[in-house]
Amino acid sequence: MDLTKLLASSPLIASVQALAGTPCDDPSTIARLAQASLDQGTQLLRLEGVENIRAALAATAAPCIGLIKRRYVGSDVTITPTVLEVDALIEAGSPIIALDGTARARPEGATLEALISRIHQAGRLAMADCDSVYSAKQSQHAGADIIGTTLAGYTEESTVQPGPDLELLRAIVSVSKVPVLAEGRYTQRWQIEAAMRIGASAVVVGGALNDPIKNTVALLPTRRHDQPIGAVDIGGTWLRFATFDPDWKLINVIREPNPPKREDRIGWIRAQIEASGVRSVGVSSGGIFDPKTGVCWTAKEYLMHDQIGIEFSERTLGVKTATIGDGHATAWGHSCLPKYAGRRVVTLALGTGVGCGFVVEGKLWAGPNGEYPRMNDQPTRHGQTYEELLGGLHLTKLPTDEQKVNAVLALEGAVQTMRDLLFPDDIVIAGSVGLSEWLADDLVRLGLDPSPFGTDAGLFGAAALALYPQVR
Repeated sequence: MDLTKLLASSPLIASVQALAGTPCDDPSTIARLAQASLDQGTQLLRLEGVENIRAALAATAAPCIGLIKRRYVGSDVTITPTVLEVDALIEAGSPIIALDGTARARPEGATLEALISRIHQAGRLAMADCDSVYSAKQSQHAGADIIGTTLAGYTEESTVQPGPDLELLRAIVSVSKVPVLAEGRYTQRWQIEAAMRIGASAVVVGGALNDPIKNTVALLPTRRHDQPIGAVDIGGTWLRFATFDPDWKLINVIREPNPPKREDRIGWIRAQIEASGVRSVGVSSGGIFDPKTGVCWTAKEYLMHDQIGIEFSERTLGVKTATIGDGHATAWGHSCLPKYAGRRVVTLALGTGVGCGFVVEGKLWAGPNGEYPRMNDQPTRHGQTYEELLGGLHLTKLPTDEQKVNAVLALEGAVQTMRDLLFPDDIVIAGSVGLSEWLADDLVRLGLDPSPFGTDAGLFGAAALALYPQVR
């Protein structure tokens, strides 16, 4: 087999597999699904199971990467783990045999070198499914003919993420002397094109092509809640808790001055949760929160005392919890309204400080650790930051005429910057300063929308986190 020529002619490899016991778990169905991809131009398949391989080879005559998934007690290795599976794949006629290429212990004392040697003795090629640069190097040393990023995000040695691990692919390509196949959570065309430009010889795609169960689950809309949910809005001045009905209607609000100590903050919120009986809560708060843990990893202590390190999660609040920074939360709330759903929407929250959020294609535009667009810290043409000119802490409750003029100029600059960089369909203004009477005419003049939520935008945003979770 001329592997280089085959991969050059088939940059998209169709992985045709089905979960055991599901409707597609049938050799004839697998063969038909494989033929559907072959008819559209793919020339290489990835198949699991002897019967599926035999059926597909008989129906299509296309070459395949074959594997067998089998669990053994005491080992986490499941992809072609022993010589028993290797021999079965050789007998089934698979010209390329995929096996686990990680450093994990294999069952029955099997070694990667011995399994690859057995594959080569039969005149077949070996593909090592790897999870790290280390395992890729070790697999090459063991004699693998192909390296795949198949197990990236699926072992303890790799990082879990929603999309493909392009950085791992980049690193493996840089050290590999054999063809590298990109595999694992590729669902969009741009990801495939990026993988090829990085240097992958081909990209293996499975679920996005041939798994109706996975695709149905991915496309199911958010399930409606059937009971009230809680919302927490933590600002520089007030700590507020609200209850919302399942239709996102506000039932009641309780507030108290934001306590200076984090344990008092957590304790007050827990008390409101217990008193209201809600089972899920959304939290909007100053600072930047890790979306995976609900921990605040940075904040401005002069605005939010004792905030860095605070954790809002099920562990600390006792109920299912979704937490993000207040700028993101307010933006998410606006994007869930009928008027803004599906549009490119920027929210500028002008309260004690200045928050900013941007929603595009139904997702918050955020960094991997929850970062938000830092409009607040950007300098204006006068040298002061936008937060110093637009934040309520600096303006005070009774701003002077000069402060108002400078605030309007700052708002004009912020709006123009957002329009130049983000190309929003709408810009929504929220917060006590943003909705102040003296700024109302300028919102109209600049084509800005005052928040439909009024001064409760943070609470509605927090509630939206619980009612309408982001699609990751």
